Amino acid sequence: MDTTYEDLAARAERGDLIVKPGTIRHGAAAAADAQRLLMDATGATTPDDAATIAVGRPSLGATAGASPVVRARVPQALKDRLTALAARQHLKESDIVREALTHYLATTGGSR
Repeated sequence: MDTTYEDLAARAERGDLIVKPGTIRHGAAAAADAQRLLMDATGATTPDDAATIAVGRPSLGATAGASPVVRARVPQALKDRLTALAARQHLKESDIVREALTHYLATTGGSR
């Protein structure tokens, strides 16, 4: 039996696939199974994380498109302070870093 995706898709479209009794899910059971499968497939631990991984993160810009990543190494003490601030303010660390960089560039004229 050929199990390539193209073959399976063609057989499904023709109605050639037979559903095994007891395998059809509806409502909450279907949602729970789909959620578990999505989390297993993505390696996520929460449904929100699974959706983010599966769909991708939204663009940070005004228009759709890539949002470049900026990386920097920092001393552990600075990272610890960032983590603590994010927890206290219920923000993501990346949001704080973006705001800090925006403020820095605005106050220094963007050149140094």
